[in-house]
Amino acid sequence: MGGRQLRIGSTASRALAGWLRRLRRHWQEPTLHMDVSANALLRMVADGQLDVAFVHEVEGSPLRVPESLRIRVLVEREPQFVSLPADHPAAARPVVRLSDLAEDRWMIDPAVDGEWDAVRRVLRTAGISPRVLHGDYHTAASLVAIGEVVTVCQPTSPSRPETAVRRLHGDPLGVRLLLAARTETELEGVYPDLADAYREVARQAPAYREWLDQDLVPGP
Repeated sequence: MGGRQLRIGSTASRALAGWLRRLRRHWQEPTLHMDVSANALLRMVADGQLDVAFVHEVEGSPLRVPESLRIRVLVEREPQFVSLPADHPAAARPVVRLSDLAEDRWMIDPAVDGEWDAVRRVLRTAGISPRVLHGDYHTAASLVAIGEVVTVCQPTSPSRPETAVRRLHGDPLGVRLLLAARTETELEGVYPDLADAYREVARQAPAYREWLDQDLVPGP
């Protein structure tokens, strides 16, 4: 496998660093193309611009997977958590209700395929209509830290001194994590390292580790 360079595409994930580190044992330095759009990355794999893509599919918003691609599911349903200021009253509890955040400003990245539709649907089902800002999640993290917004986040996201990552009551938001390639051989060559890297970051995130240990669903 080390004879050619591996071209990877990915949406944001904390598993990426560990995956790349593991892949370097078998491949020349992999290249990485990041994009908030999972659909765009899948098209790039189908067009031969990328070898594999690690993407997430927001619940309720199926991705447009080209027929030529092969898919391996890493996690059937990963719950999405919420990041809020560490001094937020709701941060004192391990599980946060959406109603606890009804008066907060939320920040959502509408460029993420299906994200805004899913969050809007969940908020509507909860009977709340908070103020919503649109922007990228790097900016959102900075604004959470200074108490300006709350935002959805991956369960592997770390809490920081200024922020708290908490589970949402009832796990209303979820994504499916997928690895795509043009052939089964390409999937088999990179999937085990991705699975190991994901397990590593999942166990390093206290709130997610607790969720996994409750055996609500099989662990990764």
